Amino acid sequence: MERINISEAKCRFTECLSRAASGERFVIMRRTLPLAVLISVGELERLERSAEITRRLLQNLGQSQKLLEGIEAGKVHPAMAAFGLWKDEEDLDDLETQIIKNRRGSSHLRADL
Repeated sequence: MERINISEAKCRFTECLSRAASGERFVIMRRTLPLAVLISVGELERLERSAEITRRLLQNLGQSQKLLEGIEAGKVHPAMAAFGLWKDEEDLDDLETQIIKNRRGSSHLRADL
């Protein structure tokens, strides 16, 4: 994925557009921050299909509609989609407790800065 600044994207717009239509991807930068992405229509459609399939899968696995809507709106991190899907798994009942215990006990793994 090629990174180009805004002024370069303006000067080379027709070229970038043709290359994006052929499958290349461009990240348009404002100074050092990514601002936008230029991709083909086919790539956009593929990404949208993938997101829809994932949403349907999570919905069929029992994820709440409210959480899925939050993810779609960008208000909730997509990693939260897995949250709660294991609630009926008895062998994972104490997962949270185990994680907290491991984190508290792993202070010797932290780097001294």
